[in-house]
Amino acid sequence: MYTILYPVNELKIGGAEQQLLELVRGLDKSRFHPIVAPLYPGGALETEFRAVEGAEVIDLHRGGKYDLSPLWRIARILVERRVDIVQPFLTPSTFFGLLPAFLVGTRVKIVTERCGVRRRRGAGYRTYRALEDAMSRYADVLIPNSEAGRQLLIERGLPASRIRVIYNGINLERLSPNPSEVAAIRRQLGAGPGSKVVGMLASLTPAKGQDVLLRAAGALSEGHPELRYALVGDGPLRGELEALAHRLGLSDRVVFFGYRRNVADFLGAFDLLVSASRDNEGCSNSVLEAMALGRPVVATDVGGNRELIRDGVTGYLVEPDDPASLAAKLSWLLGHWAEATELAERTQRMVRESFSLQHMVRQYEEIYMQLMARKGAPTAATFARNLSVGDDA
Repeated sequence: MYTILYPVNELKIGGAEQQLLELVRGLDKSRFHPIVAPLYPGGALETEFRAVEGAEVIDLHRGGKYDLSPLWRIARILVERRVDIVQPFLTPSTFFGLLPAFLVGTRVKIVTERCGVRRRRGAGYRTYRALEDAMSRYADVLIPNSEAGRQLLIERGLPASRIRVIYNGINLERLSPNPSEVAAIRRQLGAGPGSKVVGMLASLTPAKGQDVLLRAAGALSEGHPELRYALVGDGPLRGELEALAHRLGLSDRVVFFGYRRNVADFLGAFDLLVSASRDNEGCSNSVLEAMALGRPVVATDVGGNRELIRDGVTGYLVEPDDPASLAAKLSWLLGHWAEATELAERTQRMVRESFSLQHMVRQYEEIYMQLMARKGAPTAATFARNLSVGDDA
């Protein structure tokens, strides 16, 4: 059995964290023992991670952004548990996972790229990313979840020969809407029989573009007073976005639901989904899940969105940061609703077949087995060096 360590920033609700949860759940526990190591304890998904039979969660208890102690804690875990594979998710957990792995000689090191095309970066993010890129050049495999992510890795100077794209997988078991919950959500939105609900599932952060949807809604308000808008997710921009909705006269048409785990119920309540991201998409869970439930999708033409959506064939693309373009597309869809729903039904079958959770997990397992076979058994010198580091940590 091979032991895999997954360092991650925290176990919050997010696309990368949900995909890690599905991966840990789906792994063949007779061959793999997953250990999830969040830098910060707690998080809305912690209970679900801890409930996975055959997996562990070890909190690293980082004290703040200047606390480097997780480096030593991870080194000790790698040595004491004789970890075979380390695969961190997200920055800065990639830094905290890779550096100890190189120091103690962990056999397999995998880099996971989740963020697609991300251009807006703070100083701290840039520092960690530069350090991560330097170490990632020596990782065994780099795994983005989109071709856009692959291109981003190449642009950062990382070796194309080691990049392997694995798209996100959809857990169809969590996509069964509860009719009573769906009805309750639509009542809360004030959506009557003739109303359409436009929904977004995303954290309330600048990259996700909820402000663009609100401005598009403002432009549509006079011609389409029946439209309702559901924003599911939370984040630092919530107060600012609520104020914007009020200024645009949308307070009675927009509901901010905050973080919710019953994704299927909300997708069931939506008539269509919008993804208005500016520059931060790889393989979007919300886009895939909406497609899997037969909902038309309008998304911005950024990152991996164009890999999931062929404009007018599997969904609809608009330019980022362009409320007028989004409003025009939504207005067109409302006037061609039969065409839009027929397209969504065709797309539903394709997505359920091509983006299965089982296929995603199987691809990861194949990579793990191939790399371990290539590396062979650890030498006595490696174990001696590891034990020495562990005693000093």
